[in-house]
Amino acid sequence: MTSSTAFMDNAASTLRAESVPAFRMAQLLLVLDGVQPPLNRVDLERLSIIEFLSANPFLVVGDDSPEANELRLQGFGRHSITYASPSQRFVSRRERVASDVAQLVSLGLVRLFVADRQRVFSLTELGEQSAERLCSVYADAYRLSVATVGPLVMRLSAQRMRQRLETWLRVDPMLFDLIDAPTYHEFEAETSGLASRDMLF
Repeated sequence: MTSSTAFMDNAASTLRAESVPAFRMAQLLLVLDGVQPPLNRVDLERLSIIEFLSANPFLVVGDDSPEANELRLQGFGRHSITYASPSQRFVSRRERVASDVAQLVSLGLVRLFVADRQRVFSLTELGEQSAERLCSVYADAYRLSVATVGPLVMRLSAQRMRQRLETWLRVDPMLFDLIDAPTYHEFEAETSGLASRDMLF
């Protein structure tokens, strides 16, 4: 084995799916597709929480619950959250959500609008079609996880959601003050100069 081959094999073994933009954006599509009407208008904060917790559902559901058993049958387990603390992973992921959603808006898969004085997101018709085309074992498992986690998050007020998140992540709330949510105009700026839809599908 040459040194270059060994390097590539090592890189492949350490590459995590969430480091791939197309994978992250696909998860966001599945979240927006899975949050049922009339609650399918999701703000950026709520979207980032559901997306992360759906990828790590055992932060939310009890080990002995029927939901946990069903998720295990789909391949989820606590091994997915062992290589870094949940709070560190969430903060890292949340830093990328705004740019990932901006990319989806620029691709015509997600629409951004204002409702009740909040920036909210929903799938376009093209986005719905694209979400339906995501067919894999993981996509099906993630859909189930969104169906489990999504309602738990959506029924909470913003204040209560943040309190519960601190419990789920077992985190000091000061950690969340390290990252400011982008303003409406900052988010719009994210959508300019982005790549074409062919990069995702």
